[in-house]
Amino acid sequence: MARGLAVKRGEGFGEQGAYLMRDWSVEATLPKAADIETLAAESPPGTPVYLSALAKNHGGGMIADAAAVRNAGLDPVPHIAVRNYESAAELEIVLKRFRSEADVRTALVIAGDRDRPAGPFESALSLIASGLLEGCGIEAVGVSGYPDGHPRIDEDRLEEALAAKIEAAGKAGLGLHVVTQFCFDAEAIGDWLRAIHAGYPGLPVRIGLAGPAGAATLLKFALRCGVKASARGLRRNFSAMGGLMGEATPDRIVDAMAAMPLDAWEEDAALHFFSFGGIGCTAKWAREKAQRDRNDLDD
Repeated sequence: MARGLAVKRGEGFGEQGAYLMRDWSVEATLPKAADIETLAAESPPGTPVYLSALAKNHGGGMIADAAAVRNAGLDPVPHIAVRNYESAAELEIVLKRFRSEADVRTALVIAGDRDRPAGPFESALSLIASGLLEGCGIEAVGVSGYPDGHPRIDEDRLEEALAAKIEAAGKAGLGLHVVTQFCFDAEAIGDWLRAIHAGYPGLPVRIGLAGPAGAATLLKFALRCGVKASARGLRRNFSAMGGLMGEATPDRIVDAMAAMPLDAWEEDAALHFFSFGGIGCTAKWAREKAQRDRNDLDD
């Protein structure tokens, strides 16, 4: 289970806005030393930092980044893009180094962007079921979720894949949580989350949102990642989010989710921010938003 996601309502959070911001995480791609220093200054100790996997940076570079994040007092969660690895032996070496050099205990397991795998692992499920993760000291895994749908995979196949991953993780003794693709539609997120928790009560979920960034930047990433329905929604709401030339923040989406009935969230939902506009900027916004919501609760 991801750190902190089992915290229950009523244990100091009260209102939904403060509850949602209690245990946020952030995603970083190739963080520099200054980025990690800023993250440590702006984030609570132990904040999960998910490290994106790139085709040319899935080994030593990611291990060094994870170690730097750990040394800064944060919790590194590397992406393991299984199709990038040419052999089980190669991946085993990387996993063992993650554990020994950065004390990595949780990894986000994804297929990766390759159309064809470089080695024996075709999917996240194939690695989860292999026994390699727990054999290398990994204790928990994150897997992907799609409130906005997937551009190439239909809903039935997504549901079957999630069920299979949950079953395989259970057999392996691995904790499992879902980290969703970013979405700009609070209602779609709420509907998806209710459906997930109806099928899997108590399943920990991190809801992906885009951190502060220019609206044009968000559109670019939305289209690149196949978040087409959300991209259309973002276009329709440029004026509410700062306009095409302005900066868009997730305040409105978080506030809209906070206004939903409590049963939309269950006790195991938290927020996960993609740092398209910069790692430090995203962490600073999240800290300030969490503080504002706590202050509102105290008023």
